[in-house]
Amino acid sequence: MNSRLSFFWLAFLPAAVLCQLRVTPPESFFGHPLGADYHLINYEQYMAYLKKLDAESNRLQLVNVGKTAEGRDQFMAVVTSPENARRLDRFREISGRLSRAKDADEKVARELAKEGKSVVWIDGGLHATEVLCAQALAEMAYVLVQRDDPETRRILDDCIILLVHANPDGHDLVANWYMRKSPPETRSAGGVPRLYQKYIGHDNNRDFYASTQPETRNMNRVLYHEWYPQIVYNHHQTGPAGTVMFAPPFRDPFPYECDPLCRVTLDAVSAAMHQRFIAENKPGVTMRSGASYSAWWNGGLRTTTYYHNMVGILTETIGSPNPIQVPFRRERQLPSMDLPFPIEPQTWRLRQSVEYSITANYAILDYASRYRESLLLNVWRMGRNSIEKGLSDTWTPHPRRIAAANSLQEIRRPEDRDAKLYVIPNDQPDFGTAVKFVNMLIDTGIEIERTRQAVQVDGRLVPAGSYLVRLAQAYRPHILSMFEPQVHPDDFAYQGGPPTPPYDSAGWTPAFTFGIDFLRVLDPPRFDATAVSGRAPKPTGMVNSPRGLPAGYVLDPQVNDSFVAVNRLLRDGVSVFRVSGSEAQGEVPVLGGSFYVPEADGLRPKIAQIATELGVTFRGVAGRPRGTHVPVSRNRIALWDRYGGSMTSGWTRWILEQFEFDFDVAFPPEIDAGALAKYDVLILPDGATFGSSGGGGPQGRAPDDPTIPLEWKGRMGNLTLDESLPQVRQFLEAGGTVVAIGSATGIAQRLGLPVESALVDRSGPSPRPLGRDKFFVPGSVLRVRVEDSEPECYGLPATVDVMFDNSPAFAIRADADLSMIRKLAWFDSDAPLRSGWAWGQGQLKDAIAALSINVGKGRLLLLGPEVLFRGQTHGSFKFVFNSLFFPKAPQGSK
Repeated sequence: MNSRLSFFWLAFLPAAVLCQLRVTPPESFFGHPLGADYHLINYEQYMAYLKKLDAESNRLQLVNVGKTAEGRDQFMAVVTSPENARRLDRFREISGRLSRAKDADEKVARELAKEGKSVVWIDGGLHATEVLCAQALAEMAYVLVQRDDPETRRILDDCIILLVHANPDGHDLVANWYMRKSPPETRSAGGVPRLYQKYIGHDNNRDFYASTQPETRNMNRVLYHEWYPQIVYNHHQTGPAGTVMFAPPFRDPFPYECDPLCRVTLDAVSAAMHQRFIAENKPGVTMRSGASYSAWWNGGLRTTTYYHNMVGILTETIGSPNPIQVPFRRERQLPSMDLPFPIEPQTWRLRQSVEYSITANYAILDYASRYRESLLLNVWRMGRNSIEKGLSDTWTPHPRRIAAANSLQEIRRPEDRDAKLYVIPNDQPDFGTAVKFVNMLIDTGIEIERTRQAVQVDGRLVPAGSYLVRLAQAYRPHILSMFEPQVHPDDFAYQGGPPTPPYDSAGWTPAFTFGIDFLRVLDPPRFDATAVSGRAPKPTGMVNSPRGLPAGYVLDPQVNDSFVAVNRLLRDGVSVFRVSGSEAQGEVPVLGGSFYVPEADGLRPKIAQIATELGVTFRGVAGRPRGTHVPVSRNRIALWDRYGGSMTSGWTRWILEQFEFDFDVAFPPEIDAGALAKYDVLILPDGATFGSSGGGGPQGRAPDDPTIPLEWKGRMGNLTLDESLPQVRQFLEAGGTVVAIGSATGIAQRLGLPVESALVDRSGPSPRPLGRDKFFVPGSVLRVRVEDSEPECYGLPATVDVMFDNSPAFAIRADADLSMIRKLAWFDSDAPLRSGWAWGQGQLKDAIAALSINVGKGRLLLLGPEVLFRGQTHGSFKFVFNSLFFPKAPQGSK
């Protein structure tokens, strides 16, 4: 029977009939209970079971929310009472109206809260090697449709529960990997051969403001466009040693932009969880200082919700299908405010963790049921607070502003007011990237307008077709975090002690890292504008020609999508050149690094199609541009990766595919065997470091390891000093280009090149790395000065905001031959911080961020900052893209 039809006809059956219907328990369907020793169900089995429940129960409906990166269907189960099931559309509408808060006054909001139902999101499986969470999600589906006790009936009457599988691809991969062995006692989830999300693995929980991956977009659509849940519970599995689970409240800091109602509601839900664990005699649940988790960073599945006035819950629970031990930890045996009910050391089974997960779920659902009206009304209040702040003069507090003030008047200077509007003009050089930024905002529920007429804004003429982001909307905290710098507090364990690392990034500000041009408007003028419906369209691409037959066409090097256009032309056999000089041919600016495409038979239809599809403009020129014309090579690119998968390599792979570069993935055994000879460029992302032979970790296992299937053995091994480094040196000396990013830049020292760290303490008898008490920059946005006349920097502005995560910074040794080294980017200020936290940032003054070194006939590009960081730093992509077009020196050349 069609599951959707069965759901609705069952909704109309009398209660007496429904009580007679039975649902299949997991042990009958799978042959074992969920969480049984040495057993994991995969996603295919999970979905077969949920479809069975959908057919058998009038409480559950399966909804396909979209495709995954590998093409699977990603499903969500909507669970509620049969009576609620008849009105799902109405309850979804109420949840959205209260969340958006724009078309309901308090009287209407109270009426909607009284009528509406709490919407609670519970997910599982996001990090697929945390195997508990998907198993517990299937158990929760069964429990909700099977139990008929008063509490469950009340919860189903008051709540709509969204059970969301967050990573179907990874679930199949990891569960199948675990179950492949026999006897069962030999099974292990360790050593999975590739990332458990096609491109980004564990970073799939770092993508929720950027929405780069299809699974993220699916879930963000449910969260911020369809269901607007009041509580979002994100299950994970890495409990602190000596405990069973970490559950909130979280440690400080909490984001200053977010509504205080969000924080105290989070604490109230958390208290309900801890009370229930203790009441059910389930010890070992810690909070706050019991782990490193905070609410500061925007970008995770649960953390992005705070910026949307939702309560985000994270738990980290121990567990394994192989029985484990809860170890003895002396500090975990004494009750405290952050561990009120310690657990004794003991053997622990996955089934126990499943039961803890059910308890946590029920605690949250019980709270959502008991406080349904206030929960719904407070979501509206938070939204209204945001709208009112967006219409009035406000000042978001932060530590730097408070520390510098001696009075309230100093905190509230008129020029320091929060913006009421952000304007993204359409006459900026790379409007296509700005549109990608706008669509990123739209994906997370932000309302956008587009101007219909030009208007003066703070002395600048903003053309028609520009985008407006007003702050008078419910998700104002999210908007602020996308445009404004984060000011992380100086967080130290104690005075004079080491800094306490943030949970993730300290600063991110995508408006900076995308490199977009925007206006921060304090007193907005009137605009003639219309709301953007759906996604923002690409810019209008064109082919402009001078009078008469053009000599060729110019593509702007400032436009990231110009690289896509060039890759398509090269693939089609069209000649493309880069022009070294700058000039103007009539009204056509030809910048240094512009792409020049000579006129040829059949060219015009090709570039017209590319212009339309990409939104780029080919500008015809009457004469061949002046300066040196360097042919653009369709280079053969190798991207390093390793057994198990590197997330930075995966992100790089995703970026290269988005911009249509052809490349191969090269694993250490291939490099060691001389495979680099067939390539022109080698990319070494952060993490591609050279160590001793046979290094540790799954990727370092010997190729004859009998536990690894034959198809994966060719990927095994690490980059080594003895075998890999000589191959890379030979590749460079023969004319190849190596692009090294982040920690991979250590190759320069390994090759004996005259480059050293600039971040050293020279106060003692010998230089040593700066201690964290003197220099500590965790995940923050810094500004660098760029030598934009260098080919590696073509198209970049004079300054670029880059992501810096305790990254390398360089100095050139005094014995260096400066004719072989070119400085590309450097820190020209003793205060380069743009967003985040940079303790001791003055140490970076004059340090080099990027440089190019000639090695034999080739070149080594060292990029200290994370210029491709999580696919989000569009403003610094060109450091890499430019280098992928360098021609390789021909064999025998000098």
